[in-house]
Amino acid sequence: MTYRILNTNRPVVIHGIGDARAVCRAAVGYGHNATIWSARGASAHMGPLWFLELSYQINMEFPELTLQAVLDCGAAPGDALAAIRSGVKAIALTANSSVENKIQQIAAEENVALFRHVPKTLNLTFSSSPEDDCRIWFGIS
Repeated sequence: MTYRILNTNRPVVIHGIGDARAVCRAAVGYGHNATIWSARGASAHMGPLWFLELSYQINMEFPELTLQAVLDCGAAPGDALAAIRSGVKAIALTANSSVENKIQQIAAEENVALFRHVPKTLNLTFSSSPEDDCRIWFGIS
């Protein structure tokens, strides 16, 4: 899998493989990169291995697309460490704890992108047409 920090301000919150596919179909048809972002705190209820498998599957289905997949760990430093140890390459951690700087060091050592703030996103929770909504979000519709 290829991971790199993308210069994008249009990440999309996904809730499963269907949402991720919709994002990628919208992005790849127009030559865009894509950033998928898990639901807030998804690391606690879905776990990093679920997210790794989803990312792997999407990368296999859309090899022409440069994808960044960010696992949201909410305010849970332990979840962030578990994600790093599991091989997740981009995480979000919004904790205000004394261990946050240590996690930042570990993430840097492991070449993991660490986001401390959740950017403005398109959330596909209530979308009746995720692919169309993504095209509009990306400004390509």
